[in-house]
Amino acid sequence: MDIAIGIGIGLLAGILGGMLGVGGGVVLVPGMVLLIGLEQHTAQGISLAVITLMALVGTITHYRQENVRLKVALWIIPAAIIFSFLGGTVANILDASLLRQLVGGLAIIIGFVMLSSGWRDRGA
Repeated sequence: MDIAIGIGIGLLAGILGGMLGVGGGVVLVPGMVLLIGLEQHTAQGISLAVITLMALVGTITHYRQENVRLKVALWIIPAAIIFSFLGGTVANILDASLLRQLVGGLAIIIGFVMLSSGWRDRGA
């Protein structure tokens, strides 16, 4: 049963990640914690491993569609890599229930801001 649920979670994360650029973590982590019963830290670790491969595929697809601005990406990538070590260290220190609340709260806040900000196409 866990395999079927895992495939379903991966399917949903892949579709939403590819369509919306959310990385899939918003689907993967809650799906693994709530539906499979994995511990929060484990779900986050698995999610990051999955997202790494999803991001590679998404990057190639968007690069081919000329949606990647390398100059912008090259400023963000080093900072994201360096600070991901800090984030991983802090996450490992935090209690799983607090970490779950932080992840859920952040997802709600980001969702609210996205819905209320009147998203505009900033294409140019």
